[in-house]
Amino acid sequence: MAIEPKLFTVEKDGAVVVWKFYNLPSNLWNVEARLEFVELTEEFYADPSLRVGIFTSAMPDVFIQHYDVSLLVKRGEELLKAPQAPPPPRPAPRGIWRRGPKPVIAAINASLSGGGLELAMTCDFRFMARGAAASQGEVNVGILPGGGGTQRMPRLTGLPKALELELTGQRVFADEAEYIGLVTKACEPALLMTEVMAFAKELASKPPLAVEYIRRCVYEGWDLPLAEGLELERKLFIELVKSPEALQRMRDYVATGQDPKKAEDLVKKWQQGN
Repeated sequence: MAIEPKLFTVEKDGAVVVWKFYNLPSNLWNVEARLEFVELTEEFYADPSLRVGIFTSAMPDVFIQHYDVSLLVKRGEELLKAPQAPPPPRPAPRGIWRRGPKPVIAAINASLSGGGLELAMTCDFRFMARGAAASQGEVNVGILPGGGGTQRMPRLTGLPKALELELTGQRVFADEAEYIGLVTKACEPALLMTEVMAFAKELASKPPLAVEYIRRCVYEGWDLPLAEGLELERKLFIELVKSPEALQRMRDYVATGQDPKKAEDLVKKWQQGN
């Protein structure tokens, strides 16, 4: 049964779903937002008609400001009172945390920091409007990025740049963020959603099982020794090569004489079929 979102609006365009975050007055991320978004993404994963998700803000001036610091103050005070009995570690929610079967794109329409940037980094792709700035500024309030920032940013930008950004808390704007690998693409603000939607629809036109298995190979293999990653790749390749859609597409390609130019027409045909 679908939930009634309180902090999001949900829009669908064919096989693409768009979630727009809206938490007045400044789009702070909090526990309620996280739990609601986890439910929305679970619905997305369960719906076979949807293939790509887009996360963006309904507010023009802020994507996600950051995690609500007042909640961190409260938690710190609670831990100070009971230092010997900290709460048990919280398992990472499935959400968009790269274990689901479908890709998610962050359409960063305005500035973000802290937990907002950490959430964007959990997405498969990040498109960012020029004029928007991103920062991981937890160091300025005496803490560290606790939502995955210390682990995900080095994997995107490389260790030296991630260390620089996280130890200084400095902001980077869209073009620099693209240059260092923090975002996929910098866009003109008026064209952000047009470019994101075009990319999302291209992804949605690809065979969903192949998309899922490629993501699994990349994300799961990243944490494995090379030999184990190659074994995972071999296993999933065998599953795909005998799948009905792959067999039909490969037969169609062989029928062209394996001509790459003719294959371009086949790809257009397959996209129209989706």
